[in-house]
Parts: sequence; structure tokens; C-alpha cells
Amino acid sequence: MKLKHFILLIAAVFMIWSLTVTSFAGTFPDITSRHSWAEEYIENMVQRGLLKGYTDGTFKPDNPISKLEAIILASRILGVTYEENEEFADAALAAFEDDLDKYDIQYKKEAAYLLYRGVLKISELPEYIGDNVKNTAMNRAEVARLLTKVMGGETEALSNPIVVLDYADDKDIPAASKPYVFYISNQGIMKGMEDNKFMPAYNVTRAMMATMMYRVEQAMNITVADVNVTSVNDNIITAVIDGVSSAIELPENVLIRVDGFASPVSGLKSGYSIQIHYKGDEIFFVEALSGRTQIEVAGVIKALSNNKGVLSISVTPSGLESETPEVYTLDENCRIIVDNAETIFSSLKNNYFVKMSVKNGKVVKITAETKEYTSSGTIKMIDASGSSPVIHITIKDGSTQQYNIAADAEIVRNNAPDELRNLAVGDNVTVTVSSGRIKKISATSVNKEIEGTIDKIVISSTAPSITIKTGGISKEYKVAADTSFYVDDKEASIYDMRLGASAKISLKSENIYKITISETVIPSQLIGTVTSVNPVYNVLGIDVVDPSTGKITSQTVVVKPSAKIVDNTSTKITSFKGITAGRSIIAIGSLDNYGTYAVSTIIITQ
Repeated sequence: MKLKHFILLIAAVFMIWSLTVTSFAGTFPDITSRHSWAEEYIENMVQRGLLKGYTDGTFKPDNPISKLEAIILASRILGVTYEENEEFADAALAAFEDDLDKYDIQYKKEAAYLLYRGVLKISELPEYIGDNVKNTAMNRAEVARLLTKVMGGETEALSNPIVVLDYADDKDIPAASKPYVFYISNQGIMKGMEDNKFMPAYNVTRAMMATMMYRVEQAMNITVADVNVTSVNDNIITAVIDGVSSAIELPENVLIRVDGFASPVSGLKSGYSIQIHYKGDEIFFVEALSGRTQIEVAGVIKALSNNKGVLSISVTPSGLESETPEVYTLDENCRIIVDNAETIFSSLKNNYFVKMSVKNGKVVKITAETKEYTSSGTIKMIDASGSSPVIHITIKDGSTQQYNIAADAEIVRNNAPDELRNLAVGDNVTVTVSSGRIKKISATSVNKEIEGTIDKIVISSTAPSITIKTGGISKEYKVAADTSFYVDDKEASIYDMRLGASAKISLKSENIYKITISETVIPSQLIGTVTSVNPVYNVLGIDVVDPSTGKITSQTVVVKPSAKIVDNTSTKITSFKGITAGRSIIAIGSLDNYGTYAVSTIIITQ
């Protein structure tokens, strides 16, 4: 995937810094040896036009930062002033304008943008832009919290119930601030001051802020992809990026905004031009505007027209004679490409298969292929929801190609005639493409055996699945209609499968066709190491050690609300919330009526 542009994490300087400025011309006279720790960062950012000095040639490195100024800065770090974000920032302001009406500030767009990006909640606005606080200086504890939120680390910070800080003045740091101080310190954004003291009440200065902004820029690896959505299927969107179609899986809890408002994945529609924000390789934010539409259309040409210079094209999705053609008008600057060569409208012929980009109701690009060729790879996704099914294939160079499948395409799987619905993700395929559409698919399933423990079971009439944990890694597999289930040597069903059970899985590509679990007796106590903690549902993941063989298996257990916690260490953990990953425990319990191991006592041994 080629990313369209890289988000610089430091924007133009905030309110006061941008009102009276001069261009940088060497070191500022008021940056003395006392500020040597910040000089490199200040100069770097001034040279790039991100920070500026005052008209008298000074930088005023010791001036404090107010809460309102910090809010403005945070929004600019995230790109509120970038030209490519202008429409999104306007949508954010429209979405939150009513919530901001009660605040007497000039920079409402900046505040709205932080609400839009999920950095701030509406309930938090009074503590940042309320009349009695907006012009007060911001101390280091407060900045730690804000920067943690800007970096998207608040959930992670607050998930750690026990925070031990290595600062000499740990006792002076407010308890509510400690998770944020811990997070932002581990990220290397804020460090101790003199004598390894954090000094939470110390007011943050311009020099400090320049240093922290530079560090945030280095720590956050944010990129943005501009994509055109062609289809949405559950949490997978198909999109065109730089002319190449790709299937993009959106994380379950990703923040999505459509026209400024929070939206489920289903709010993203075919034709939307959207921006996908990545932190490293992880998608964390998606934004769309319903007015920015571009759809991708594929079909067979049934008619071409030139009516006094107005060009139009009629196509049917699958090419069947029974279909009613759709008529599209060409934009005056429409590009026409036939067999990879740019050409003119008259080169198009009836019965050509074409792919068209339609923007704001007019065709801006037409691509046609008339030659036959073959392509090989691995099936990544199949979308048969439309009138012209689409298959996504990962080819040898790692890129993903999208192909439309002809209505009369020949399907062969494992050397026998088959149907499209029986193809599976992971199948090796060779496709024959004629006039831009697949005429034949030859697929071979990749059969393999794996062993692991059942981590999750989804019982559904449309998409049942079982997640298997192997070597500490969980992966979801589709359960086919003809999947065979066994408990030891006895035939069973998906309802007889049990979380935590050891399982042997037979796969055809990514589909389960046979699964066998052992009807083992679960011991009354499990000895092992905590791998995960879910405090919402009182669930622990444990790598359990078999005392007789030393074999390690992964188990998921539910801790009863009345469970007794016994701490044999010196950390004095007395509640479930105090348990963290990495602790060695003995979990005592039994299977409940649902096949779940329910824990009544936990003994912490290390």
C-alpha cells in the first residue's frame, strides 16, 4: 500500500507564538547555556517554520504555557491547520459547535478538532477552556495527561492498575496523574528534572514545550492514506489506493467519523473518499465526508454515444443481456486507457469490459483490457455480494489485485469442477482473465494440521468461527457447513467445543474441515503465568504448566466476583484489579455448566 502523505506531528505554532513572529536567524539571544538541553529542538523546529520567535528577536523560553494555548498546540500537532484537513476540521466544528457555544474562546475549531479526534471528551472541556482556567499556566502533571491523550495512550495508561514511578518525588505526584506520568515517561517524552524529580506542579515553559513537541514527533509514527471505498463488508472495506484495489480490515474499536460525527463501519459507503490514519501498521482513526464521493464501476459496454460533444457510455455489471444498462456521462477531462495505453473515446467498443471511476456523477477514468492473460497468487478475499462478484488475490510481489468474475466463469478446485462459494481464503489460484474479467479459476486448497487451544467460539447461522491459540498467537478460522467435530473418537457438534480445550485442527486453506478435542479432566487447580487480564469481564489468560510433563498450554478462565485472592509475595495484592500479566499464580476452581473454568481462589506466588 502506498501511503499518500506523511503527517508531520508538529503544526504551526499556537496562538501567542503565531501572532507576533520573526523568521529564524541563528540562535536566539535569550537562549543561554541554561537552555542548552532544549536549544537543538528549538532550532530544528524554528528552521522548519514550526515554531517562531517574537518581533524583538527573542524566543522567551521561560514563558509559561496556558491551558488554552496547550489545547491549540495539541490540535495543531494533529493537523487541524493542514490544508488537506480543512474540510474535516470544518466538519468537526459543525459537529461540536453547539457543545462549544457556552465557551468564550476564539479558537473553537481547535477545541472541536480534539473532540473529533477523540483526544478530549465534552465533559473535559471546562477544565481546559472554562473562563476561570483557560489562561492559567499548565503544570507538568497536566501536560503529561494531555500529551498521553494526544498520543492515543490514555486507555493503555489507565489499564495499568499499579503504577510505580522511579522519580524521587513520587509521593508528590497526584494519584490520578501517575498513570499518565508513567506512560509519557516510558515514551521518552517527559523526563525527570533536577535530582530525578518529576516536579508535577512546575509550570511548563516554551522551551520545555518545544522539547516535548520534538519528542512527540519522533515517537508518533503516523501516516495517512487517501482511499476511495468501493465496498463495505462487515469490518472489511475494499478501497482503491493509487489505482490498486485492496481489502482493508478495520480494528474492532477504531474511531470512525463521518461528516464529523461518530459512526460504525456501516456508515462508510461505496463511493466515499476517506482518510485512514495509521500509527505504525495499526489503523487508529478513519474519517469521511459524504460529499467527497468517488465510486468505482465495472461492467460490459452496451452502447457508446457522442451527442454534440457530450460523451456517454452505457454498461451492464455482468454483461448479461437481461440486465438494464446504466448510462454514465464522461467528464470533459476523462482519461481513457485501453490495454495500458492512453487513448481516445472512439477506441472503446461494444462488449469491452471496463472499469470506471465516477466522481460527482461523471466518469473521470475508463480502463479497458482486451487481451487474455493469466495471473497466480493466493486468495485474500472474495466479495460475492454484488451482481458482479470480485476476488482479491495476493500475487508474488506481495501486492493485492482485484478481479471481476464473469457470470459464466469456470471454477475448478482441487482438480474437480466446483462453485465460487466453496473457494476459501488461502487457496492457491491461477486465474485466466479475458477482456478484463476472470473466465476461469483453478484453485488448490492448502491442507495443513495444527494443534492449539480453543480461545474463542462464535456460533452463528451465517459466519461461525473458532479461534485457536498456538504458540501464544490467536487466529480465527471459518467453520464450513460440512466441518466435522469430534470429542475423542465420538462425533460431536460445535456446541460440544469448550474454551481452553486442547484441539487438533485440520484445515483446507483458512477453513476448518475437522476439529478434535480431548475429553480431558480439567484439574482442580491450574499453575502458570498470567498472560492477559480483562478487568471488565473478570477474565484471565494463563499459560498453564502441566506438572508431570512440563508442557505449557493456554487457558482462559473466569474469576468469580467472590473469589479469594491470596498474595504470597510482598506486593499485597488483594483484589482482581491488582493482578497483572507476568505474575505466577495458582488458580483453584472447576468447570461450570457452560464448560468455562470458573476460579474461586487465586494464590499469587511470584
